[in-house]
Formats: sequence, C-alpha cells, structure tokens
Amino acid sequence: MESRARKKYASIMWECRYRVETLRDFTSGVTHCTYLQTTIESEALQLRKLLELIAFSSLVSYQDAYRSVRSDIAKDWHAARILRKIEGINPEFYPVPVDGFDKSGWNRLNGGYLTRKQFERLYDKCGAMLHSRNPFSKGSSSLVFHKKVPEYLERIELLLSEHLVGLAESRELIHVTAPMEEGMPIQVRHLVREPSNV
Repeated sequence: MESRARKKYASIMWECRYRVETLRDFTSGVTHCTYLQTTIESEALQLRKLLELIAFSSLVSYQDAYRSVRSDIAKDWHAARILRKIEGINPEFYPVPVDGFDKSGWNRLNGGYLTRKQFERLYDKCGAMLHSRNPFSKGSSSLVFHKKVPEYLERIELLLSEHLVGLAESRELIHVTAPMEEGMPIQVRHLVREPSNV
C-alpha cells in the first residue's frame, strides 16, 4: 500500500480526534456558546463533520471517487443516499471495530459502537439540528439531541479506536489504532488480505 494513502488516512483520524476533543469540551461544559441552542447546533455541526470524515476516509486511495462523492454531498444531505454512493465505490467503506487479533482471527466488537444504521440516523438528526425548526412541526426537541451527544460520542470513539477498513479500488485492508485520547499515537498498518480472516 502506498504510504501516502496511509498518511492521508491517519490525517483524517487526527482530525476526527480533534473534533472528538471539541465535542468532549462541549459535553463537559469546558466550553460553550453564548446560548444553549447555539451550543447544541455546534455539537450537531461537529458530529456531522465527524461522520463525514468517517464516511470519506476509505476513499483516500482513490482520488477520483473521493472528488465524485464530495461533489454529490454538496447537493445531497440525506445520509442513506450518501452512504449508498460511497458503498457503490467501496463496499467495505464502513469501519469494522475490533479489539486485537488472536490465532482465531480478529476480535470483532459485538456492540456499543456506532453502527452503520445508527450513523445514518445520527447524520440526519444532525442535519435537522442545523436548520431552523418549523415552529409548527412536532419533531423532537434540540434538548433531547443535546442530552444524547455523550452517548453518540462514546459510540463513535469505540468505532474508531481500533478498526479495520477496506480501501476503495485497491482491495487493500488497513488496521487502524486511533485512540481518541490526546497524546496517544495513531497508527495505520497495511495488511495482506486473507479471505478467511476478514
């Protein structure tokens, strides 16, 4: 695997970490906006950008596909359609969270992380928070969203802290350790794919 693609992937994980840190500061009260509603909207923006980084990260090895998807995103804000577009280019785009490897293979996590279905719902919820609410609608309040941000954050951190992902057009697999804690190294390793171990 080209080391440039690994470096780009690592760079995206660093940006994810910075956004996680920002969200932690919001949820812990270390930082906030002047008004609660603007704090909630800032949380939604950071979460949405974090989700976009996760979705786009597997396209680092295929620049044309990345450009194509990015231009489509500018026109479409519906998560399911965006993810289908990415999946059409790279069926293995979504990170597979793991906890190490042993002689029987990768130890895949059974739960607690942000699933693809949850990703879709969260992306759309973030979009709803970023638009002015229709005063006549009966949608859920922004306060409900705000109270769930720590849970969303925890699920995203578990998804990213150690994962496998296939790269677009290269049929290559990478193993990523990206603890969302300041000062911890982020590592991206190229793996030789064996059909029975993934």
